[in-house]
Amino acid sequence: MEQRVWAIVGRVCGAAYTEPAANFYELGGDSLLAGELMSALRAEFGVEVAMNLLFEAPDMGSFVDDAVPLVDQHGGS
Repeated sequence: MEQRVWAIVGRVCGAAYTEPAANFYELGGDSLLAGELMSALRAEFGVEVAMNLLFEAPDMGSFVDDAVPLVDQHGGS
């Protein structure tokens, strides 16, 4: 499941965002990109991932670590 989440991050945000230590904001991430990412996760897994998980995460690895259990909990289509 984790690999699927990372794949979506890469597809939506770009390869630079797939490094666990990458900082969403330092790479130029904004609320529009965050919204696109949340929409892609919802489309893929059928679960709502709260945008604040991304905004509050110190890096992309932490975001994915927080998102995966939500996806797993809801079956992750």
